[in-house]
Amino acid sequence: MQPEKIAILVDSCSDVPTAVLEAADMALMPMNVIFRDHVYEDRLTITPTEFYRRQATEKASTASPTGKRIVEALERIQASGYTHVIAVTISAALSGTFQETQLLAQDSPLKVHVINTCSVGIGSGFAAIYASRLRSQGLTFDQIIAEVERVTQQTKVFFYVPSLKYLQAGGRIGKVAGMAGTLLNVKPIISCDSEGIYYPIAKVRGEKKTLAKLLALVSDAVGDAKRVNIAVCDGADPELRERVLTKLKEAHPNVEQWYAGDVSPALGVHTGPGLIGVGVQVLD
Repeated sequence: MQPEKIAILVDSCSDVPTAVLEAADMALMPMNVIFRDHVYEDRLTITPTEFYRRQATEKASTASPTGKRIVEALERIQASGYTHVIAVTISAALSGTFQETQLLAQDSPLKVHVINTCSVGIGSGFAAIYASRLRSQGLTFDQIIAEVERVTQQTKVFFYVPSLKYLQAGGRIGKVAGMAGTLLNVKPIISCDSEGIYYPIAKVRGEKKTLAKLLALVSDAVGDAKRVNIAVCDGADPELRERVLTKLKEAHPNVEQWYAGDVSPALGVHTGPGLIGVGVQVLD
């Protein structure tokens, strides 16, 4: 019987930190970031730094990875000698990437399992990172899938969003729509519900109080868990990311793994600059 050689394929909106992505040799499905004059491939032909610079004066939109890009990724994986693929995508309720990958995988000679994380950003990326870790421990394809899907159900993501205007403009407002037109200086913290749809988990006035609430929500998600990983990502505000990361490390000294990175351009289209995202992955 041919031994399993397992590849990990992840979409760019899952915000796996670049160093982790490269160290685990993950294949990337880039979302498309569209400005008036050009279509860019998320994280490949446009960096977060360049994107947020342009977003200050230009309107952008997004589209799921093209079918051609997904097929090419699967073909490269096969050519590299892999036999199995664990594909990780952001919530199927927020993007067509999950359905498209499932559909195209049916024509691949590889054995492919696509995980709908029902999350976004690093909340989704944690599934790919954990799959890589389990692969290095020698678990089988089926064992990795079962464990990743178990842990994905107890992974939380929280986003501090300075302004709702980008979510409104991009049509990705979900259950946050009811907040439109709220009083000035109300800063929402957004999460994903069990169906993978955005909703406001907290509404606080002022940045200082909002960040304190964000830290409290993380503490609630950690609870009395014995094994936890935490990640913090930012949208063009690395100083704020480091402040949040420092406070979280002080509050949670027993976290197994810490991760830090930036928010992908494709996600930034819908959230705008200044975003801070925190992912909490409870293992046990």
